Amino acid sequence: MQAINRAINGLNPIAAFIIGSMAHGEFVMGMSDIDLVVIVSGEPPFRARIIGSQLGDVEIVIFTLDEFCKYHMDNNMMLESLRTGIPIIGDPKELIKQCK
Repeated sequence: MQAINRAINGLNPIAAFIIGSMAHGEFVMGMSDIDLVVIVSGEPPFRARIIGSQLGDVEIVIFTLDEFCKYHMDNNMMLESLRTGIPIIGDPKELIKQCK
């Protein structure tokens, strides 16, 4: 969790999800990376970033809340976040409510 906290530090996320192999229970130390989808309220300082950690690389992709609300039914990363992602900040149902 330390690597994830470091990766999202300063972003003030509304929501954050672990997706990919770690969310599916298929994480392999030394081979897998940690994939994060982060939702923020305003314009993010960056859109994607990779941070190295002892567990492996942490790959972060950031969307604004407006983008999430417009595209969550069409974007594969957003859909994966909602369907099989592990929420580490926020609640997926509450996130969807913010879009209405």
